[in-house]
Amino acid sequence: MTNPPESLSSPARSTAGEAGRQPRQERSRHRVETILDVALALVVEQGAEALAMREVARRADVQISSIYQYFPSKAHIIRELAKRNLARVRLLLQDEVRRLLAEFDDAPPVAESVERLVDAYFAHYRDQPDALAVWAGAQSDHGLRELDLEDTRSTAEFLVMPLQRILGRDDRETVYPLALLVSEVTGAAARLALALESPLREQLIARHKAMLVATLEAHRT
Repeated sequence: MTNPPESLSSPARSTAGEAGRQPRQERSRHRVETILDVALALVVEQGAEALAMREVARRADVQISSIYQYFPSKAHIIRELAKRNLARVRLLLQDEVRRLLAEFDDAPPVAESVERLVDAYFAHYRDQPDALAVWAGAQSDHGLRELDLEDTRSTAEFLVMPLQRILGRDDRETVYPLALLVSEVTGAAARLALALESPLREQLIARHKAMLVATLEAHRT
């Protein structure tokens, strides 16, 4: 008999805001990594909505009670996978910003900066099915969308300094709203582009870049 899929937004044993036990021993950490690896593979295969704790336990060869110790619901698993993906994206953008600042003596051109940062962000999701599947899963759940908002704000904070260098401005009250806009609309544009076929996909990304360049150029000192 096939078990019905567990709702992503309906936790099995606790609310989405509660955390499970944190692994402390090496064996426990290894078990958690195995659980997450299996869950990620299932999300890629079937989508986040179809993820079932029983199937995770079966494929990971652990008791389902062991999973609930660390992840009280499937929403907690998706949240952890999403957090890890967002951390990888952040590191990717930080590396690209460092390269831009180094290559252009702390004052990279607007167009070059937009081109490279948008390309790096888009390529991460285009080339990694696991990242895209987790992202889609997080977007489909209201509770997990809060994580996306948190990441938008965090990314905006990180972008303030490079944008100040790019725009030649010191006033945070102008730059921070721009950083929020860049972070949020780039995520939205990437989600839409990835749902489209070529050449419309590439045309949309090109228009998005042009819009960002025009907006940022208008705020240069």
